[in-house]
Amino acid sequence: MIKNQNVLITGGAGFIGSHLFERLIENDNFPLILDNFSSPYSENEKIVSEITKNYETNKDYELIKGDLVDNSILTSIDYDIDIIFHLAAIPGVRYSIKNAAEVTNNNIISTVNIFENALNMNVKKVVFGSSSSVYGNPLYTPVDENHPKNPISPYAVSKLSCENYADYYFREFELPVTSLRFYTVYGPRGRPDMAIWIFINNVLHNKPIIIFGDGEQIRDFTFISDIIDGLILAAESNQSSGEIFNLGGSNPITINQLVDKIYEIAQKPIDVQYLEKQRGDVQVTHSKIEKAQRVLLFNPKVNIDEGLIKTYEWQLENLE
Repeated sequence: MIKNQNVLITGGAGFIGSHLFERLIENDNFPLILDNFSSPYSENEKIVSEITKNYETNKDYELIKGDLVDNSILTSIDYDIDIIFHLAAIPGVRYSIKNAAEVTNNNIISTVNIFENALNMNVKKVVFGSSSSVYGNPLYTPVDENHPKNPISPYAVSKLSCENYADYYFREFELPVTSLRFYTVYGPRGRPDMAIWIFINNVLHNKPIIIFGDGEQIRDFTFISDIIDGLILAAESNQSSGEIFNLGGSNPITINQLVDKIYEIAQKPIDVQYLEKQRGDVQVTHSKIEKAQRVLLFNPKVNIDEGLIKTYEWQLENLE
């Protein structure tokens, strides 16, 4: 477990970043949350107010508002940084299809700025949050890290480009950087553009669930606490530098099965409506996590049934 370190979390006010912040501060680290507090999604995605109210008497963290595309925000940091978790990005496959230039500019330039400054800061480790979307529609499953990369959205292309930059900085400058390909992360405080959040929200508000396609798309859902475990393990491991790992639950289900499970939890009628499949949506995601298990000792602990209950209860408690 990381302890007594100065840790920079880019995108630290978002879904994954905020959970990582809580794990780090509870283990006597000094997290610096860097976020621009803007998003193409609803304001619910940014939960910095929830963070600060929980830790308002604890001064062992700092909030930095700024945009990573502006390199001066990084050069102005007046701390010796030990570890960087680079999670900041404009997310969303569908959003990126309509806003390709914005997503490309933001995600790639911000990442290059992080790597350049990490060299100057002489950090011990950089962990980059990538995405399973880099694979596109898989040629075989489960998908290992060597599977061909066939991204079908600008978001996925941007993540793959950032992985290539990570490899470049490791090979040419020995930057200790690790890339992690996340598989459909969900849980309390989840992003409001993701299927599980939308489905549960609609059920709680007695609205129909909208499924794009026939619902037989297969998804590898990963609970947030397992992703945080993977991030910490990657930062701790010397063997992880220069490597790429899948982080997934590795027990995929169909979207129709997901809706059935939500129905069992909610115990109320659910109206399901099917619409035309949208561009950028892959048919199958299914992670092979053998490499992460072997090198990082990664072991996802929360199955989909337990994770859905926790997510449903949180959304019910925080129902607007």
